Amino acid sequence: MMKSRRLTLVGRIVLWNLFLIILTGVFLLVSLNVFVQIMLPAVQVKPNDILLPQDQEVIVPTIEVNQVDQEGMLISDVSFSSELIAFKGQVLLFSLICLLIMIILGGVGAFYLSKRSLWPVRLLSERLKKINANDLSVQLPVKELPNDELKELTESFNTMLKKLEHAFQQQERFMANAAHEFRTPLTILKTNLEVLRSDPSATLADYRQLSDIFEKTLKRMNHMVNELLVLAKNNDPDKDVIEAGSLIRKVVSELNDLASTETISIETHIHPDVKIYGNDTLIQRAISNLVENAIMYNKPQGKVIITCTSQEGECFISIMDTGDGIDEKHIPFIFEPFYRTSEGRTKNKAGTGLGLSITLSIIKKHEGTIEYSREQRTKGFIVRLPVID
Repeated sequence: MMKSRRLTLVGRIVLWNLFLIILTGVFLLVSLNVFVQIMLPAVQVKPNDILLPQDQEVIVPTIEVNQVDQEGMLISDVSFSSELIAFKGQVLLFSLICLLIMIILGGVGAFYLSKRSLWPVRLLSERLKKINANDLSVQLPVKELPNDELKELTESFNTMLKKLEHAFQQQERFMANAAHEFRTPLTILKTNLEVLRSDPSATLADYRQLSDIFEKTLKRMNHMVNELLVLAKNNDPDKDVIEAGSLIRKVVSELNDLASTETISIETHIHPDVKIYGNDTLIQRAISNLVENAIMYNKPQGKVIITCTSQEGECFISIMDTGDGIDEKHIPFIFEPFYRTSEGRTKNKAGTGLGLSITLSIIKKHEGTIEYSREQRTKGFIVRLPVID
């Protein structure tokens, strides 16, 4: 079954313009002729007015008599005279000719203006055909366009292309990093198994040692998979009123042993009665991730400073540390899954590389924001969440 062909945009614009021109022309034509008809006055002609002197030749137009009044006056409507009837016909003919000329000129003009106005659309169409998933860096021309709605549309499309390019790049980095993170433990398992199988004198103790290695590696992989599942969840969590200060104290209490092991001191400055609305478990996990990072990537005998206050209708939570911090070039990517800033920050650390990604996901689910901040002596993260009055 063949699909009916639709008119192009240019064709539809031309037809709409022609319709408006015809409608306007017909209105003017009717208005002009009605105006002529109405404006011609009725003329009263007396009997003695139409008597001619015998010695004078006068050409008098033929007048059709409609009626005679009581005084014997001939009442004639001049509009019925033959000359005026001919004049009316000429007005009508002239109006029709003008209407036809207007339709032809209007159609040609509408077609030209439509093609002229839509050339930026054709230009954009040609550029769009060159865009594909492998090359989203192509930007549509903006300077060549007039300063109108089409230019705004093009700028919006360029912004969307940049976001898509960033999303594709982020996806590529995620796949590469995820493959690397999973390949490392699998390589460990494979290597240890091959070494043990190639040793004919392997003892029961060797097999137990291999079993311990397998158990630790599989636990790490299982933990990584669970973290990915948390990151992939998009459902809205159950929420309730949370006292922010109490939650932070609970996090600090759980991480005190880790801080002592790493010789890090934790300092808190908590404003009382700061309440937020959210999921207690998720918020605690997000804050715990940040505090744990501040401990693990700090300097020996370093300090973690946690501040919680209410500012301009927001719960302001600052988690700063005295470590080296993160280089400026890495900051745009630190919330991406499996992203590693440097070898120094990942050496001998048991993290999965998903902590900040999960933290960002949790904060967004609670309509909050998180950002990295560098001050003179401390560096860390600032979290803002809606506060309950």
